[in-house]
Amino acid sequence: MSGEGVESDTGNALQIIIAGAGTMGHGLALLMAKAGHEVLLMDIDEGILDRAIKLIEAHLSSFVEAGQLDTNMISEIVGRIRTTTELSAIKTQDIIIESVPEDQDIKRSFYEKVAILCSAETIVASNTSYLDVFSLAPAFIQERLIITHFFEPPYLIPLVEVVKGPQTNPEVIQKMRKILLKAGQRPIIMEKFIPGFVVNRLQRAMGREIFHLIDGGFVKPEEIDKAVLASLGVRIPVLGVVRRYDFAGLDLALKVLSNPSIGLMDKDTVSPTLKGLVAQGYTGVKAGKGFYDYHGQNLEQIYEKRDRLLMRMREVIEEIEKVMWQNPQAYEKT
Repeated sequence: MSGEGVESDTGNALQIIIAGAGTMGHGLALLMAKAGHEVLLMDIDEGILDRAIKLIEAHLSSFVEAGQLDTNMISEIVGRIRTTTELSAIKTQDIIIESVPEDQDIKRSFYEKVAILCSAETIVASNTSYLDVFSLAPAFIQERLIITHFFEPPYLIPLVEVVKGPQTNPEVIQKMRKILLKAGQRPIIMEKFIPGFVVNRLQRAMGREIFHLIDGGFVKPEEIDKAVLASLGVRIPVLGVVRRYDFAGLDLALKVLSNPSIGLMDKDTVSPTLKGLVAQGYTGVKAGKGFYDYHGQNLEQIYEKRDRLLMRMREVIEEIEKVMWQNPQAYEKT
């Protein structure tokens, strides 16, 4: 890859396609438009695209209310976002961020079409959370194919897990890293693919215990949240999960981890509680009810409350990073 087509080093506006305008896709469009890029938000459903723009406007209003954005910037940012249902628009873009459903056949079909339509310089990034997209894409795009796993909502959660493929050009990784940093994100680089990457693997392990405790009747869901917020929620933002062992003492950690009396769940099982909620249509915020009841609040109100608190937490985390992390270049923005 020659490196001529994507001006990630200069801060110039790029042409970016976000393929898929659902839960993650509309947030990615907001993130990239807010960073100054021209965004083409693509979906096969015109209704989803219309809903996406309304959600983007609502999220931007939350930034205004938090004092992090001028009101007149909303129209400017939204003005950088165009929508389309036409796949043929792919050919003129610098970067494609794919956020289509987590289905191998759908992704394989998408990549085959992308390989034909896009420029030979276009970076192709997947927002998959666990699929090995490198085994699904044609050879023609392998050297510029990467995974960029964002977290919901991506315009407030800064982490992006950037995953190399077996043939990914190192230049592509560095270009994407700089683009993400300029957008205010915190990319980490994974040297090779593993399903779930870092955070989802940790959450998967925690999920086993969460549902084991709920299904076994040991504790109610809201009590688990209270316990985590009053302990891990305070400690993890300051220490992370690895540094915590240093503060606790590695000798103590060895004893605790060697103690056989805490029998942890060591296999994945389908939680009957979770299965029952889904069967009733209680799928969480989007349905108005999950473990908690959200009826009486519209979707925009729920997101606004969450986003306002996440903005405050992100500011706190950024202050903690300056104090706790001794390597000031860890998230260097140059």
